[in-house]
Amino acid sequence: MAGLTNPLPRLNKLMYAAEMVGSQAVSQTRTLWLLFFLAPPRDENLPVLVPGLNWGPIDLDPRVFIGGLLAAGRIIEALDDPLIGWLSDRTKSRWGRRLPFLVLSTPFYGVLFFFLWFTPAGEASMANAIYIFIVLELFFLASTLGAGPYEALLPEIARSHRERVSVVAWQFYFGVLGAALGLSLSGLIQDAFGFKVMGAVMAVAAVSFRYLATGGIWRHAPRDTPPARTSFGEAFKATLRNVQFLYFIPTFLFFNLAVNMVIAWLPFFSSALISSESSGSSTAAITFTALVSMTISAFVLWKLCNSLGKARIYSACLLGTALVFPLLFFTGMAPGVPTLYQALFIAVLAGFPMAGVNLLPRAITADITDYDEIRTGMRREGMFFAVQNLFEKAGSSLAPFLLALILLLGETAEDPWGIRLLGPAAGLIAFLGFWLFRGYRLPSTVTRETLKAAGLDAGPEEPERSQEDQRP
Repeated sequence: MAGLTNPLPRLNKLMYAAEMVGSQAVSQTRTLWLLFFLAPPRDENLPVLVPGLNWGPIDLDPRVFIGGLLAAGRIIEALDDPLIGWLSDRTKSRWGRRLPFLVLSTPFYGVLFFFLWFTPAGEASMANAIYIFIVLELFFLASTLGAGPYEALLPEIARSHRERVSVVAWQFYFGVLGAALGLSLSGLIQDAFGFKVMGAVMAVAAVSFRYLATGGIWRHAPRDTPPARTSFGEAFKATLRNVQFLYFIPTFLFFNLAVNMVIAWLPFFSSALISSESSGSSTAAITFTALVSMTISAFVLWKLCNSLGKARIYSACLLGTALVFPLLFFTGMAPGVPTLYQALFIAVLAGFPMAGVNLLPRAITADITDYDEIRTGMRREGMFFAVQNLFEKAGSSLAPFLLALILLLGETAEDPWGIRLLGPAAGLIAFLGFWLFRGYRLPSTVTRETLKAAGLDAGPEEPERSQEDQRP
C-alpha cells in the first residue's frame, strides 16, 4: 500500500463520505415507500397496483405476494455482490481497481431508481409485478457495481484505527442527512407531488453525490495495488474461513432485518394509529426525530470508540437496539398523551443504539481485511465488503415479506395486533445479533503484535523489507 503514508486531507475525506447522502436517500426511500406504493393500506385512497396470487393451493394476499417477490428479488440480486467484489479485487487499470466501477455504473443507478415509481398499468396487474421485479433487479445490479467498490476503498485510503473511525463517522453523519431525505423529506414530497417526483428527486441526489465522492478520492485511490490473483471459488471460501468475520457478519444481517422491518412498518403504523390523511407527514416526523437522536449520539460514540474500542461499543449498541424495539408494542397506550408524541419519545430512545450499529460496521470490516492480509498476504477488500453486503441484503430482503405476514394479524385502528407485534419481533431478531457477536476478538488496531496479544493467528512471519516498502 505504498503512497498512503499521509492521512487523507479533510476536504477529500468529506467528499468521499458525502456519497452516503445520495445512497442513503435512495435506499431509505425504497425501503420506506415501495411496498406502500404497490400495496397501500385499505384506508388509503390509493390503487393497489399488484394482484394477489391464486395458483392452485396457493392463495396470497396482494401485499404478501409483492412482499415475497421483493424478498426473492433482493436475495437473487445479493448473489452478484461476491462476484463484483472479486472482479474489483482483480481489476487492473490506469484508474486502479475501484474507480472504473464507480464512474461507469452511476448513471444507470439513478435512472433505474426513477423507473421504479412507474408501472405499465394503473390498477392491479401481473404486468406491474413483472415490471417492478425486472427494473428492481437492474437497479440493484447498478447499485452494487458502484457501492461495492466504493466501500472497498475505505481500507485503502484510511490505514489507521483513528482514520477509519473518522471516515466512518463522517459517512454516518452524511448518511443521516441522506436518511433524512429518504425517510422524512420523501414523505413530504410524496404527499405534495406524488411518487414519481419523489423518485426523480432522490435519483438526482444519488448520482450527484456519488460523482462528488469519486472526485474527492480520485487522486488518492491507489493505482498500484497488486490484483488479488485467486479464483472466485477460492476467494469466497477464504472469506468465509475467516473466523472473526463469521462472528461479525450474522450480527449485521439480523440488525438490518430488524431495522428494515421497522422502517417499512412506519407508514402502516402512521396510517392506522395516527392519521390516514397525513401518514407521510407523521412518518417524516418520527424518522426525523430518530435521525436527530442518532446524530447527537454518534458524536458521543465516536469518542468512546477511541477509548473503549469498536467491538465493545458495537456490542452494547446491538443489545440496546434489542431492548428498545419491543417498546413499539405499547405506542399509543399511554392515556392522555397523543400517539405521535409517544412514537417520537421511542424514536429518541432508539437513536443512541442505532447510531452505533450504523456507525461501526464498515470500520470493523476494514479491520477484518487487515487481519486477512496479515494471514494471507493479499488485499481482498472487495470480497469482504461484498460478502458483508450479501448478508445485509439477505437480511433486508426478508423484511417486506415478514412484515406482510405480521400485518395479516391486524393492520387497522380497530384491529392493530399485527402493527403492535412488529416491535417485539424486531427486538428478538436484533437480540440474536448481539448474542452471536460475543465471540469477536479482533483489536481495534490490527497488527501482528496486537493479534498475538489477543491470542489470534498472526499468519507466517513477514520477511525483512527495505524501508521504502514499509507500510505506515
